[in-house]
Amino acid sequence: MSEVALDVVDLSTGFKQGTTATEVVSKVSFSLKGGRTLALVGESGSGKSVTAHAIMKLLPYPMAYHSSGQIILNGRDLLKLSESKMRPIRGNTIGMIFQEPMTALNPLHRIGKQISEVVCQHQGISKRQAHSKVLELLGQVKIQNPEQRISSYPHELSGGQRQRVMIAIALANEPKILIADEPTTALDVTVQREVLELLKDLQQQRNLSLLLITHDLGVVKYMAHDVAVMQQGKIVEAGPAAEIFDSPKHPYTRQLIESTPKGDAVNGAERGDGKPLLQVDNLSVSFTTKTSVFGRSLAEFHALKNSSFSLRGGETLGIVGESGSGKSTLALAVLRLIKSSGKIVFDGIDISTLPERQLRAMRDKIQVVFQDPFASLSPRMTVREIIKEGLTIHTNLGLSEQERLLLKTIDEVGLDASSLDRYPHEFSGGQRQRIAIARALILEPKLIILDEPTSALDRAVQVQVIDLLRDLQKKRRLSYLFISHDLKVIKALSHNVIVMKDGEIVEEGSARSVMETPRESYTKALIAASFET
Repeated sequence: MSEVALDVVDLSTGFKQGTTATEVVSKVSFSLKGGRTLALVGESGSGKSVTAHAIMKLLPYPMAYHSSGQIILNGRDLLKLSESKMRPIRGNTIGMIFQEPMTALNPLHRIGKQISEVVCQHQGISKRQAHSKVLELLGQVKIQNPEQRISSYPHELSGGQRQRVMIAIALANEPKILIADEPTTALDVTVQREVLELLKDLQQQRNLSLLLITHDLGVVKYMAHDVAVMQQGKIVEAGPAAEIFDSPKHPYTRQLIESTPKGDAVNGAERGDGKPLLQVDNLSVSFTTKTSVFGRSLAEFHALKNSSFSLRGGETLGIVGESGSGKSTLALAVLRLIKSSGKIVFDGIDISTLPERQLRAMRDKIQVVFQDPFASLSPRMTVREIIKEGLTIHTNLGLSEQERLLLKTIDEVGLDASSLDRYPHEFSGGQRQRIAIARALILEPKLIILDEPTSALDRAVQVQVIDLLRDLQKKRRLSYLFISHDLKVIKALSHNVIVMKDGEIVEEGSARSVMETPRESYTKALIAASFET
């Protein structure tokens, strides 16, 4: 039996705000064993990340407090250590990979400097000595051409490359314990599998103990030896992974396992008239990467190449592909938000050549829901102001009619009218996405473009949002252009699918035929890379 690397005993965590104290984690206990992976599983707000940050003592003390508990590492209770004694433990003994590398990495510094800073700080070596160590680390996390990449800024790397840099920083001082907080949430299926396989390889090479925090049960099944399920700040079930998946005992665990996108797209009888709503022919987008001293283009990057497709009224067209495949570029081109060549016919009108003034008059009929609702909703506006903003721009409706539409729309997306005078930060991720959908819906569009609208949500919340989108499509005869790297979500919503690679459509067809009998090797690789629960 493996030795215990880290022991968390009856840990309770709360936060003080003025005279109010709120406990968010209550009496949590678990043991992380040497060389094994323990997955801490649960929905957003269950206390997973708070518990992980408590282990590292990265919570905002003294606002944060612990009313009970111990975190035992090598016979010492970390909660009793001073900041000066805790500092060398971070990095040397326990490393941490954060959820979003783009926010965890400093955008102003090259990645070589950011990795070497960690090495120099903990190992007391010079920057010159750290250089070879940084190259070695980049090689270990399988970054291609480390000699070139060492001088890159974070924005010059892909999502998978940035996550590999985060892993390199976490492992720089050879810790024995690694905490990975949602390390693959925003990554494509193929990149996700590559990152997880890398973690597995490094775990075996270094005999690492891994605390994996995730809401993706497919990832848990692939990675974890042991599982602890958290709900509302408490561990409701724990045990070996095989046992948890094969015979879950707690109702919440069963609910999590069963929360996977199911069903098919809206059937033919419930769709619209089936006429083409959007017809795109030979759409191309190029960006100039090099210019002469006179401003003439010398080199171009072709982000989208001669793409053609059609979307009928009341249907969903799923767009699948890895980061950089051209999915979002295609959506922006259809919206006429970036310059493109080719033909775009929407509702019988060629909008590819429309002057801006005429195009603006049609924008209420094409709306967008973005990936991250927290970033796309103004933190300074109430929900009422956010949803009504489009009405004030695109219509001449009176205040009473605006209010009637507002109340109708907020009800349709499953939110209470009492939500209207609150701000986005007061809502969960799923609720914020409902607000974003309401903002698009209130203008009664014919087409909604959804760019990864469920990728940042827990599985249970994903299922709720998918059911909502299906219901709205039936009721309003909406058409969706649905961009996602989650093949289960695509299958549950889409009538037809196009698969993109390097700016080109490499496969297209009905959702069932593409998902069940793909022709192209690239599509087969995408499907093979997805995790099943």
